[in-house]
Amino acid sequence: MKRTAAIGWSVAILIGLAGAVYADATLYMGQPAAEAGITLRSWGSGSIEDSTDTTFVGSRSLKVFTRGLFSGGWLIYSRPVDIRADVNAPNGVLRMALRFPGTGGAAAGAGGSGMVGGPAAPGGFGAPPAPPGGPAAPGGLGAPGGIGGGGATAGQTTTPTLRELRLVFETSDGKFTEVMLPLQNLRSDEMGWQTISLPLRSIPDLSSTNGQIVKLGLFGDSVGTFYVGEIRTVRESGSLQGYIAVQNAFGSVFTSRSQERLSIASGDELTFFGVVEGVNMPVEYRWSFSGDPSQVDGIGNAVRRRFPKRGTYTVYLTIVDPSGIRPPATAKIDIQVN
Repeated sequence: MKRTAAIGWSVAILIGLAGAVYADATLYMGQPAAEAGITLRSWGSGSIEDSTDTTFVGSRSLKVFTRGLFSGGWLIYSRPVDIRADVNAPNGVLRMALRFPGTGGAAAGAGGSGMVGGPAAPGGFGAPPAPPGGPAAPGGLGAPGGIGGGGATAGQTTTPTLRELRLVFETSDGKFTEVMLPLQNLRSDEMGWQTISLPLRSIPDLSSTNGQIVKLGLFGDSVGTFYVGEIRTVRESGSLQGYIAVQNAFGSVFTSRSQERLSIASGDELTFFGVVEGVNMPVEYRWSFSGDPSQVDGIGNAVRRRFPKRGTYTVYLTIVDPSGIRPPATAKIDIQVN
């Protein structure tokens, strides 16, 4: 499926990079590498190559095979890619479209809906049904061997076999900088592509370079294959937003967007899912079951909790930007235990 990449985000002034305002920078847009002035170089025991297996934009994608943090591939640019304007902007991000074989949308058939059925794909707990009138509910708990369901739902959370990507940047002034990009709890579209935004300010020492990218290295934290459909800088203005989805033992789903209180019987177990909206960046989900949102009782996209005693419990979810650029978002729901 071909599509046109959406543009529209924002970015901040960092000490160390200066210059005129430039348009968003393109590091890869689905074209044949040679035509784009890019040389692909496999590294270590990994590999990188042009592929027509699947595309996000254009006619190609990059197929990368990695065996660890030091095997994968390099994109070497015949002309430096100038990203100074985006590094100097408060909400400048590096946007990447990634696809992992066997995970993602309906075409890939990974994940699941419901809590009963066949075995889950690696990392899949199974996605609860979509709340009425709302988007698809989140997916995987992130633990291999969970209870799975049927085919995947467009927009659900999926879990690639790799947990992180290692990105290495070389600039024309001879400096190197790198960052680890978390891959868990990403949402995929109907074709299995997952778009993720990495704040440029979270890349260590990037602001101390001249902002002229000449090489970009792509490596994983373990053995795996992934496709790259797009790499570009954009300016993302969206704030963190989110809500709580709750699934009971019968598979019914409720959300904090549609109701403030959920009544259950004493001893019932619930599964709580965090759903982020507005941005496509890595986030951290922090849970509190004590009624005090500052007390963290659990961390993760999804957590289970049993309520053995009667009473009313206020469950808080705090969605945190690990880079600290965006303020956290909070959601809550009351659980009435009868």
